[in-house]
Amino acid sequence: MKRERDPTPEEFEKLLTWLDPDRDQGGSRLKQIQSRLIKIFASRGCVDAETLADEVLNRVSVRIDEVVKTYPDPLHCCIGFLDYVHREYLRDERTKAAVKPPQPRPSEELEREDRCLAECLSKLSERERDLIVVYFQGEKRARIDSRRTLATRMGLTGNALRIHAHRIRTKLRECLEGCLQPQFS
Repeated sequence: MKRERDPTPEEFEKLLTWLDPDRDQGGSRLKQIQSRLIKIFASRGCVDAETLADEVLNRVSVRIDEVVKTYPDPLHCCIGFLDYVHREYLRDERTKAAVKPPQPRPSEELEREDRCLAECLSKLSERERDLIVVYFQGEKRARIDSRRTLATRMGLTGNALRIHAHRIRTKLRECLEGCLQPQFS
């Protein structure tokens, strides 16, 4: 999320004056609004609600000259800014989640999965095993060509091959799920 610059002392004074002509009352109103913003962010599941509330107040303060002309009520103004800050927060969280590298898994877990896959493949007929292995080999263009050749060799259309592969993959998934279930003794 793009952080707004900190407001100048003059901008902050204008904000307090907009909240209430009495500076002390303006400070009190600012704390009330900040508390409300924090509660809203927290209710929306934001981890750092205080920082986000401060960002809303910074953005309002920096734009105080335009805001005073547009919004008669400071709370409604801040809630309008809150929606924008919240959307940016969500976008950033999705981006962080998307680029988060997967955690390495223990080798024992990987070995167990390999054993289960080998066991489940051995339960398939030779024709099914050959089909599924060839079906998922290669990348991009090579995979497409390989599937086309496989369909021709088996006397199937492309769609029929996909259906067969789907059924075999479903069998494999069920077998793997059963094999990988924790064994309680």
